[in-house]
Amino acid sequence: IIGQIHANDDEPVRLYYRKLPNNTNGSIYIAHEVLDGDDFYFELIGSRSNSASNPTDGIPLNERFSYSITVEGNTLIVTIVKADGSEYTQSVDMSDSGYDQGGQYMYFKAGVYNQNNSGDLHDYVRATFYKIENSHTGYAFSNN
Repeated sequence: IIGQIHANDDEPVRLYYRKLPNNTNGSIYIAHEVLDGDDFYFELIGSRSNSASNPTDGIPLNERFSYSITVEGNTLIVTIVKADGSEYTQSVDMSDSGYDQGGQYMYFKAGVYNQNNSGDLHDYVRATFYKIENSHTGYAFSNN
């Protein structure tokens, strides 16, 4: 997981980068977790399958790419922009996901959250973030 929006107990979105050992390119997909419910997966680049072939449009290790996660009302939009400028976008309607009820605080997390539970003990994960921007509009904030 290279980015996510986390709510009280669940995640409206988790963004995954995954490169299988025999592939040169990695895949990117998201999970949208319904509040107290199931996860729904959306593939943006390649496949999330454990036996996926090398994605021809995938992203190799050490290739820079950018992503944005935007929520406007009940619409979640994830966009990936590869080094060559090609864009991949997924929109998710969260109208029935339960996050629009009161008391659901949310925060963004960027980093690497290793989800590998089938690899070798010497496996590791690493990501470099060159720039992180975060903005919020449409609500009042007070330091009091």
